[in-house]
Amino acid sequence: MFLLTGIFLVTLCSYDLFDYLQTNEFISEFPGDWDKPIGIFVGLFLILRSLKFVNESKGLFIKFAKNHLVYRTRQSDSVRKISFSDIEDIREKDEKIIVVTKDLIDRIIVDFKNVRVKDDLRKSIKKALNELD
Repeated sequence: MFLLTGIFLVTLCSYDLFDYLQTNEFISEFPGDWDKPIGIFVGLFLILRSLKFVNESKGLFIKFAKNHLVYRTRQSDSVRKISFSDIEDIREKDEKIIVVTKDLIDRIIVDFKNVRVKDDLRKSIKKALNELD
């Protein structure tokens, strides 16, 4: 949504600014009409902001290996492993999935408030982790 809005704003405001400058023979007086340059900057901001959301959604990674639960919840984090034999309990609390290991360490596997994923992927992750428990 941000990406499309940003592209629309940049295109529309750039065209309006080009048309305005062309009709005035590329002569402009500042301070003047600032809505077109501001619209271009807002559009560029929205495009850059949307790229962050795309990277966050690509960062979620959970899979079941032979004897391990392998996961990464952000692209910048490293891949982590938990052995199935070390898992004591799996809980869900406030949109977080928490794995309790035998040494009583709580590890947050997924925090759905901070990671953007589609609802069907969210449901499949919850279902798979609940079946593991």
